[in-house]
Formats: sequence, structure tokens, C-alpha cells
Amino acid sequence: MRLTICKNYDDVSRIMAERVLTLLEKKPDLVFCLPAGNSPVGMYKELVKAYKEGKADFSSLQTFDMDEYVGLGPEDPQSFIHFMHHHFLDHVNINLDNVRYPDAMAVDLDTELRQYAKEIAHKGLDIAITGIGDDGHIAFNEPGAVQYPETHKVKLDEATRLQNAPAFGNDPEAVPEYAITTGMAEHMKTKNYFVVCSGSRKAPLLQRFFSREELDPQFPVSWLRMHPNVEFIVDEEAAALIPDDIRKKALAGEEL
Repeated sequence: MRLTICKNYDDVSRIMAERVLTLLEKKPDLVFCLPAGNSPVGMYKELVKAYKEGKADFSSLQTFDMDEYVGLGPEDPQSFIHFMHHHFLDHVNINLDNVRYPDAMAVDLDTELRQYAKEIAHKGLDIAITGIGDDGHIAFNEPGAVQYPETHKVKLDEATRLQNAPAFGNDPEAVPEYAITTGMAEHMKTKNYFVVCSGSRKAPLLQRFFSREELDPQFPVSWLRMHPNVEFIVDEEAAALIPDDIRKKALAGEEL
């Protein structure tokens, strides 16, 4: 496990984009599990910038969306596939035949999700990036007594609906009640895993993660303690409560 502490959100975004581009250069047909939400927006801007400057080629990139709201189609401005097109896909030279996302409006959603999970297992994920939800969730793997291994439908916690309300006119009731999310086994099998965080709101979550050792299904991000290749890229505000011994190792470039 590695921890990189940056000055601010812009630096988090730049360094995360650099990690993606390094992997893409090594493997042009990189399989990328794309995140939505506020955390990766800056990274997508950096990736688009690199493409426009002739420093990146996305023509062979393969993508899977990390999650989606049940009942929202690609034309819905609040859907995550719409988000991906708006912030990234429409601005680079990706082959849209290589873009895969779950059909959140499928009549037989269970069959759709089983097929999506099979495709992920067949391709294998080279890279995934996530933030941390206010309740400790990653993707939409919410706190609970169990965690599911593969892509599945999940009922969103009220805390998550409240956190995502700004995208729905600040009305938590307008946030879909259910979502689709990639599962924990899919995350754990990803070859290169990254967590990005910025701002003081995330500080207690990182403090909890780096201060304890147990795996807690009520704190889903804790499962990443078992991941063989994970890096946290965070800014100073988010890192403010991380124990000093962990910070020192991080600043010295040491594995945690």
C-alpha cells in the first residue's frame, strides 16, 4: 500500500492522471474501470488536456463504468454514462465499441448484471479509481452485514442519497433509491487500484482507515487493506488526521 500526499485537489488530479497515462503507455489497450462523482473530474480534465496536446492516445482503451443509478439511461443528464461522455469520452479518441456500461433500464436487470460481471471477469480490470463516500463506501458498496463480490443492485443508504443530492437539485428524495455497483471481488482483483480524496470532509475517513487494521463490512473501504497494489492519492486537508508515523512513511516514499 502506498500513500501520496499532495498540496491540493489540483495536484491530486494531476498526479492521478499521470498514473493513468503511465499505465496507458505501457498497455495501450488498458482496461479502465471509470469512476463518476466529483473526485475524478479534475483527473478527467488532465487526461483530456494530455490528449489535445498530443501526449496521449486512447484509441485502444477499454472501459467499464464502475456504477450507475437504476432507471437512468444514457440520455439522462444525471446518469453516470452521461457524466463519462461529458467529462471524458466525448473529448478523446476512444473507440466507443470499447466502452461498456450496465444497462440500468434493462427489463431483466439481474441477467444484465450477471452478463456485465462476466465481461469484467473475462477482460480483467487493469485500473480502477474511487473516492470514499461519507459512510465509507467505495463505488456503491454500502456499509452492511455482508459485501457482495460481483456487480449487483444495491439500495442506497440515506447518507449516500444526501451526499449525492446536489446533482439532483439538492433534493435527496430525487436521488434514485437503487443503484448498480461493481462488487468487492472485482475491486480486489483490479491490478492497479487508486483512491483519491481531497478536502477536510474526508479527513476522519482517512484517519479511521489508517488508524485501524480490521476489515469491517460497515466500513467498506477497509477491505482495501487486503489489496496487493493500492495507492491513496490525497491532499493535505484530507490527510490532516492521518497518524504521524504513517505520514512520515508516506513522505519518505515508503510502502505502508
